[in-house]
Amino acid sequence: MTTAPGTPTDAHDAGADPTTAGPGAAADNTAAAATDSAAARPGDELAGVIRKRAMLDLTGFTRPEELAAITGLERIAVVVVRRSLAAAYTLIPADRIANSVFVPDDAEVRIHTGSLSVSGDALAGDQPVALVVTGMLLITSPVTAPVTGSISVTGTVLVPRGSEGNVGAAMSGTGALVPYAWAEDQQVRLMSGQSSLSGAALTNTAGQPQDILVLAGQTVITGEVGDIGYQQILVAGQSAASVEAQASLEQYLTILGQFGWYRGSQPRTLLNDAELAAGYFELIQPDTSLVVFGNLTLADDVTPELLRQKVTDIVLFGNLTAPAALVPMVQALTIEQYGNITAAGSA
Repeated sequence: MTTAPGTPTDAHDAGADPTTAGPGAAADNTAAAATDSAAARPGDELAGVIRKRAMLDLTGFTRPEELAAITGLERIAVVVVRRSLAAAYTLIPADRIANSVFVPDDAEVRIHTGSLSVSGDALAGDQPVALVVTGMLLITSPVTAPVTGSISVTGTVLVPRGSEGNVGAAMSGTGALVPYAWAEDQQVRLMSGQSSLSGAALTNTAGQPQDILVLAGQTVITGEVGDIGYQQILVAGQSAASVEAQASLEQYLTILGQFGWYRGSQPRTLLNDAELAAGYFELIQPDTSLVVFGNLTLADDVTPELLRQKVTDIVLFGNLTAPAALVPMVQALTIEQYGNITAAGSA
């Protein structure tokens, strides 16, 4: 199993690339939780203080005086601006801007949030394109010529081995460039969003042994895992599988995100925020594994004895809140922890 190195998340760190660092002294990843997921474009009313945006597209502005109408920027995940307006942009008072991207003035701008697949040929056309991706960028074929335009990715860039030079020369942002073994007639299967995948599906009976599986969202692998029909399985999101499949799976895995092994025979996946009371645990079978992607709250009537009786382990990607008396048991059962465990009512 291979784990890729971590990637920076704060574009305002000392020494950050000047093509991606934006205004404001303190970027905060909470901006990525912005409540407005739609990109703001010049046709919108862009004046005064603009706040709580996942994406703010200012590339329609061409003159500094147009930006002067914006008096503040707050809690924005990504701001995209023409390079010629960089000086005017940095004069705008700003707070918690996670990433600012400056694109060439003559480029066509394409902005995408989520996982995006493109061919290598699409990156080397005659017309310069500024590709801005918040999520994962999957390049499905070799990039044999210099990239026309620019690439800015907040996330992971998967690129055929040997194409790192052409892609890397055009890249800015906080993305990690991760090569994979490309082959002719290879299919790269991308799974994003929230899904459950059976162990039998990993045999890839309809594909070829050189195929690659990319798990970019939140995925739980269930059931018995036999022969693996993929050359490589890239985990770019959050995934979990049974510890009984570890020996079969581990040699195929490249972990770019988070991966956990559950031990119970009855996995239950909690994708969204939920509150579970004692009645829930009384109804489920013993030897249950809780795989928690959202935020889980345990009610006051859940006792340590009941939790231990029914739950074998917890794989925690999200956050878990429990009564103070229950926290030690929750901590003992949580064998894979990426989120936080807190006592109810604590600051």
